[in-house]
Amino acid sequence: MKQQRRWTSYLSLAMFLAVAAGCLPLHAQTVRANWKLNAPFATYKTYAWQPGTETNHPFYRQYVDEYVNYALTAKKKMGRVSESQSPDLLVQYHFATQNTVDTTTTYWSGGGGWGGWGWGGWGWGMGGPGYVQTQQHPRTIGILTLDMIDAKTNQLVWRGQAIEDNIAVAGKNEEKQVAMSVYKMLQRYPPPIDKKK
Repeated sequence: MKQQRRWTSYLSLAMFLAVAAGCLPLHAQTVRANWKLNAPFATYKTYAWQPGTETNHPFYRQYVDEYVNYALTAKKKMGRVSESQSPDLLVQYHFATQNTVDTTTTYWSGGGGWGGWGWGGWGWGMGGPGYVQTQQHPRTIGILTLDMIDAKTNQLVWRGQAIEDNIAVAGKNEEKQVAMSVYKMLQRYPPPIDKKK
């Protein structure tokens, strides 16, 4: 009996999560990375931040610094130094936003409906002309770019980019979006070694 109750609870929870997930708005995130072939990625052991382009979204600044530093030092085992300490890589980030508007158009035909319900001799029908309703849904696209530059040659050797279809407007959601963008980008660093060579 207890086991049956437990399975019923699990099933109820699963159904609740499925319905809740279906109610949440879906926002796509596209992440990609490019790199210079034959760049000596194995020799890059230290990095320093270098100012990038100005950002028009100030909340991102604190989150990008925090999560990139964590990913490179804790996960990639690189050392963070100042630019005067001759780093192997210079790291920059750029953030840009673009406002756009999506439209949803609903068509309704008035030719059908309920008819023939007679209440006191009155028929209830919904016939008549149709209509078109268009709604606008503004959103802001965010583009976060992370560049790694060889400090000796001053050449760009790796670039990661995350495009968020609809950036968040609340602090905690912004932080989650930045964390996920940085995580996905730096999963692609260093790039895979071509074993054919």
